[in-house]
Amino acid sequence: MRKQDNPCGQATYVLTFDFDFEKDIDAFPVLLDMLKMHDIKAGFAVIGKFVEKYPDIHKRAVDEGHEIINHTYTHPDNPHWAPDRYFNKLSYAEQKEEVERAHEAIHKILGVECVGFRTPHYGNLHTESVYPILAELGYRYSSSTAACGYKGFGAPSLHSHGIIEIPTGCSLHFPLAIFDSWNMLRKKNPFLGDDQLFIEEFEATIKVIKEQNLFLTHYFDPYDIVENSKLEKILNTLSNLQISTKLYKDLLS
Repeated sequence: MRKQDNPCGQATYVLTFDFDFEKDIDAFPVLLDMLKMHDIKAGFAVIGKFVEKYPDIHKRAVDEGHEIINHTYTHPDNPHWAPDRYFNKLSYAEQKEEVERAHEAIHKILGVECVGFRTPHYGNLHTESVYPILAELGYRYSSSTAACGYKGFGAPSLHSHGIIEIPTGCSLHFPLAIFDSWNMLRKKNPFLGDDQLFIEEFEATIKVIKEQNLFLTHYFDPYDIVENSKLEKILNTLSNLQISTKLYKDLLS
């Protein structure tokens, strides 16, 4: 990461959350309360269907200054609406429909014109075919790749069709993994498997970002990160180290 061309010129962190499940929506009010308490703005990758079903909590997020990221309309491979569909296996027209319908729902209900997109589940479900779709719809960025598998050493960079790709970051001792609660805590053989170790790994990572003037972004699952005060400790770390926190849309200039 020390090889980065950091576009911000100083240590910068972008905090984001993915709302994939009903339990993420359940955690939404607590999440917003804690972010407000620490005066930190975040990016929320939201599903069009959830925006339609729960408009008030999404409107609150917008009113409090957070960024809305298009996370498709049904989130293919989601148990609620699309359990047997996978984004990378959809046709070009179906992929475009997923992005476009979410954009329309977000604009109609929240009054927001999204400029950023995140592929459901990242990884193998991300596909190059989404970039011309985003360009056609007037989008500016995607955050759908892992830093370990993408150019730029974790910093935003121009991809194709004029779209900036902002890869999700790793952590100090696990550079080849996305640093999220699934990889670190919840999968069958997690890298850490302990909430306290998770926080310690986050703190150590942020200290290096601060010392080396690097760029880093993470995403977390709301339902998981609010448990056992993990989010509170993450926000305290960012506040105590006085690291600059931004939104993706702030980086576009």
